[in-house]
Amino acid sequence: MKKFMFLLLLFLSSYIVYRDLAIGTLHPSSETAAAVVQSKQAAIPYRMVTVRPGDTLLSIIEKELNGPLPVPLEQLIRDFERLNPGEHAQTLKIGKTYKVPIYR
Repeated sequence: MKKFMFLLLLFLSSYIVYRDLAIGTLHPSSETAAAVVQSKQAAIPYRMVTVRPGDTLLSIIEKELNGPLPVPLEQLIRDFERLNPGEHAQTLKIGKTYKVPIYR
């Protein structure tokens, strides 16, 4: 009888694990994550700037503000890369137009 109960318990446990892995019980949340990312991107005010020789992201922002940066440099880089998907703040190309975040 003990062997039968053990086999039954083993079978039941195996079935539960299989069903959980195959079908799952969690609802997909990728749609809400995508909506949050889009709303964050839309919430960042920006203006279009064409890069000239010698320009860096920091120099562009400081010229615009006529003073120091009011946010941490990491946030500036993060906002720039959100506004310009696929671009890196460290590799601006001369003559190319980018969306640059505006801080007031």
